[in-house]
Amino acid sequence: MVGSWAAERFPKYEEALRRLTDQHRALVDEPLHLAVAYLPALRDQQHIFLLEVVGGGESINTERDLFEATYEATPEFPMGPKEQFHLILTNPTELETALRDGWRLAVELVNAIRAGNYKAIHKDKTGKRVLAILESEARRQEAVRG
Repeated sequence: MVGSWAAERFPKYEEALRRLTDQHRALVDEPLHLAVAYLPALRDQQHIFLLEVVGGGESINTERDLFEATYEATPEFPMGPKEQFHLILTNPTELETALRDGWRLAVELVNAIRAGNYKAIHKDKTGKRVLAILESEARRQEAVRG
């Protein structure tokens, strides 16, 4: 199922998101496994959200949630006046913990996947496995709700 965001709004930002993820893929010390653009249901619908799952096994954020940084528009990533870019950063191990323990940003991501409001921009072998886990969790929660 493709949500309206993935079909209608994502294309406006696809080129800038792909350029950004290509730059991140070039980083050697933290290989990019998965990049997923998504729209959370309960946050500002004008903002752009990108999850990146990178290599590394240590926790990125000690606050029992995924790490999130927010950016304003730049010449490389143009946005409207009320828009912001949210980069959510994690690694496979931390994401599995976040899913198991119900961390807020992990729940938000799974809800977007369940609604079809997401688009995988990049996935390597590890990223395919992580995305399958996220999609499986979304289906599991849908079955529980339904």
